[in-house]
Amino acid sequence: MIVQPIFVMCYLQRDDQLLMIHRNKAPNKGKWNCVGGHIEPGETPLQACLREVWEETGFTIAAPTFHGLLTWEGFEIPLGGLYIFSCPAPDGLEPVSNNEGDLEWKTVQWVLSADEVVDNLHLVTPHVLAQEPPMQYHFIYQDMQMCGSQFSPLPDWVDIHRPLT
Repeated sequence: MIVQPIFVMCYLQRDDQLLMIHRNKAPNKGKWNCVGGHIEPGETPLQACLREVWEETGFTIAAPTFHGLLTWEGFEIPLGGLYIFSCPAPDGLEPVSNNEGDLEWKTVQWVLSADEVVDNLHLVTPHVLAQEPPMQYHFIYQDMQMCGSQFSPLPDWVDIHRPLT
């Protein structure tokens, strides 16, 4: 099954902390998540990552690392996916406020264990922080509850430099 991801997310790390956003909009309203958002038509996933990080934090990042795809089915939004990136947060800067939700630095341990965090991040985050090769992380939901997951090699068609059409 090919799911064309139309979103990006980026782990922004500083020491043992990750910058998280407490979402005030669906999907995942009321949950803590990584910053990110939609890929605009004609924009590459990499360009979308750079833009979304800037729009949601005020941070200019240069070279985020690509970690793979996170895909889902049966969630509050239709079958879909997102490109996963990470990048060290710029030193000495604090994020600016935005209209997507409140930003806070959270410890990695908190992100891995807190019920308030989007549940699939508990499973994906250790792979991202370990800098493992990019993979596809697929999650199955029923009645808003995760009921399955499958991690597999990255599909051959994935290209973070190919614009969304």
